[in-house]
Amino acid sequence: MIAGHTTGLANSRPAERECRKGRLPKPTEGSQESTEPIRPLTIRQLVNRYPKMRAPSIHGLLREGETMNVIAPPKVGKSWLVSDLALCKPAGRRWLGQFDVVSGPVLIIDNELHGETIANRLPKVADARGIPAAEYLDAIQVVNLRGRLTDIFGLGDIFAQFRPGELTGGIVILDAFYRAVPKDTDENDNGAVAGLYNVIDNYALEQGCSFVLIHHASKGNQSSKAVTDVGAGAGSQSRAADTHLILRQHVESGAYVLDAAARSWPPIEPRVLRWDFPVWTLADDLDPTDLKPDRPPRRRQRPEPKSEPSEPAPAAWTLARFAREFVTDKPESKHAIIARAMAGGLTDNRAAKLFQLAVGAELLHDWPTADRRVRHYATVCPPLEVANND
Repeated sequence: MIAGHTTGLANSRPAERECRKGRLPKPTEGSQESTEPIRPLTIRQLVNRYPKMRAPSIHGLLREGETMNVIAPPKVGKSWLVSDLALCKPAGRRWLGQFDVVSGPVLIIDNELHGETIANRLPKVADARGIPAAEYLDAIQVVNLRGRLTDIFGLGDIFAQFRPGELTGGIVILDAFYRAVPKDTDENDNGAVAGLYNVIDNYALEQGCSFVLIHHASKGNQSSKAVTDVGAGAGSQSRAADTHLILRQHVESGAYVLDAAARSWPPIEPRVLRWDFPVWTLADDLDPTDLKPDRPPRRRQRPEPKSEPSEPAPAAWTLARFAREFVTDKPESKHAIIARAMAGGLTDNRAAKLFQLAVGAELLHDWPTADRRVRHYATVCPPLEVANND
């Protein structure tokens, strides 16, 4: 019911009202990106100003100043997953056997767990990983907000307590994002949610760090959704973040498929993780394309008799296996490669997806042809004179 037409602050969305009240974090003094007037730049000026990419924080996933969402169904173990990441950061350990982490400070802002729970959880994960206590006890800081919730705008008071540069090159973990959303903000409102990510970007700029936001998936099966469509609330959350990392249920109980869409990195190869309390472990014996279906298969009325011992399960289709079995060092068209993969037992869609990921992972190399509309691909790079003729 509409009570009547109003104007001004009373009629604006909560996130917008907070911005107007001046609760946005103040930009770091002397920051060019914050204080310079907005004006267009030529490509030459851009290249001169930014000769290289921002420094990595997590190779393959996240750079300094960027934001990463970690999305999974409730109570699956995403906080345990990110606790593992937090413990890898101080000494620059590899996370999940796949992602090299650059060493740096860690701040965990937790609004779900009691202090006793975190004090018990992190040492338990560290012990399981063989990480010595001296490596993380003084390198990870924790702010417990359960019972004294603070929204995203109020986090500025927490960051004000840090010395300049204290969090530079580090990560700030917000667990959980939904509890930091300002009161009365509609999490399905794209504009309001995008505004909250703008505030987080300001914090990242001010502190010189990266953010990891833990959030839950929407209800129901997620297997039919694209990576960027997984997550409860407005779609702008995946578009505003630089990396959108998700866990989706595998057909095998207790296993989940880790996948991600990253703005400043090539596509990652999906991997299957198995929950082995208190840590997640790689399960490369499982096929990451075997997501739990929307509907369980119908039961057969009469099971087929077992005449012979079952054969071993086929090896999972990785990008390396796809390139090895279906692509050679002689350039061929995408159509020829996909056709060979289909003859090898892959479906059209699955072969096309593995092909695209293999190109993004630079396992397949683009060879120019006389017809610029046609591209060929091989497992080796084209000679310099061929590449220059493109």
